[in-house]
Amino acid sequence: MSVGLYMGTRLRTRFGKELRVVEQLGDGGQGIVYKVMYDGKPMALKWYRPNVFVDKQRFIDNLRNNIMHGKPTDAFLWPQDMTEVIDGSFGYVMDLRPEGFVEAKELFIKPGLFHSYRRAIDACMGIVSAFRVLHNKGYCYQDVNGGNFFINPETGKVLICDNDNVAPEGTDTGIRGTPSFMAPEIVIENSVPSMKSDRHSMSVLIFLLLLVQHPLEGVRLTQAGLLDGPTQKRLYGTDPVFIMDPDNYTNRPDPAYPNVLKVWPCLPEHMRDIFTRAFSKAALTNPNRRPSELEWIRELTRFRSEVVSCSCGNEVFMQDAKPVMCDNPNCRREVRVALRADLSQYSLPFVDDTRFYRCQTCVCNADIALDPLAWVIGARERADILGITNISGEPWGVSQGGSQHMIAPGKTVQAIPDMELDLNDERILIRRNA
Repeated sequence: MSVGLYMGTRLRTRFGKELRVVEQLGDGGQGIVYKVMYDGKPMALKWYRPNVFVDKQRFIDNLRNNIMHGKPTDAFLWPQDMTEVIDGSFGYVMDLRPEGFVEAKELFIKPGLFHSYRRAIDACMGIVSAFRVLHNKGYCYQDVNGGNFFINPETGKVLICDNDNVAPEGTDTGIRGTPSFMAPEIVIENSVPSMKSDRHSMSVLIFLLLLVQHPLEGVRLTQAGLLDGPTQKRLYGTDPVFIMDPDNYTNRPDPAYPNVLKVWPCLPEHMRDIFTRAFSKAALTNPNRRPSELEWIRELTRFRSEVVSCSCGNEVFMQDAKPVMCDNPNCRREVRVALRADLSQYSLPFVDDTRFYRCQTCVCNADIALDPLAWVIGARERADILGITNISGEPWGVSQGGSQHMIAPGKTVQAIPDMELDLNDERILIRRNA
């Protein structure tokens, strides 16, 4: 029985279209991905290997349901059509991955591919936002892993593929996922993946992108020597221990992989706290204790604004706009910012490319948490001159020097000390930093 398709093969689809196989793009465990011409335009076809399904008809029914309902957001390379069945195999059609995107797993081993650390955070925000929409529609993803997420390191934009695994909450498609990303309850019980197991997998993905280390793979993996079935079940299922657990030191990072040991102490306290909660014993054993998408969005938007560049070009993390030492061994200078933005709960460095989101300025739900409000833009000629642009779609109130006026959407005003911005009934005060 043939597994793959010959170049030039023509197939009919369920929607009555014809596609022609142009070239092979990739080869994975479930099947082979081809570039095809579909209805006159280039698309991708995922062609399944025979006998990869626990229940083929149930899988086909779920895939057909996903096609009919359409993609949750543009972040998903969503199934758009299915082919006829040939020799027990079939496939589905989706958009091609655009130029400039790489698999997330490449960024786990080459973090320098990111244009900046802010772009890594942007990618994490995009992933959380996509999962929020998916979960709000009643779906869970089921098979998070580093090969299913495409990221543009220049922009931080995210595209999610392999959406044939997506299913309504409680639906058993037979897909369980990749052990190192699976929630412990899935590893142990082989139970049906859920939105709450997705949250664990999402937290693993964020940790890998920001700290370039798996949160549960420390010295216990090194000591085991071989990541076989029993070791995987213990590390990810029956006895998982966070490598930075404040109370359990049995699985600390292997010194041979120093990145996490270097970055962790520099992270703002609120980021260490949410990671510690996400991988605490409580969250690993009780899915209800895992941080929600809204909690992640709040911490990541704050963290994004705390990334500041030193004059040497190195990026540092500046909590509450307080001075911090550059950790570049060839620099070691104190990094300060001239202005800060005081919000109700914390302060942020007021620097070029700082962005403010609705979740930072008011109590809100996850649906509007990432609505953009303001963007700080530096002048091309003068680095010390900063403007703040209204990107909210609604007018702001601005108070400066005893006068008050409105800033229309799309307009920019020069930022000066003691300026007050009225954004969504929340005041942001721009102050000269101490």
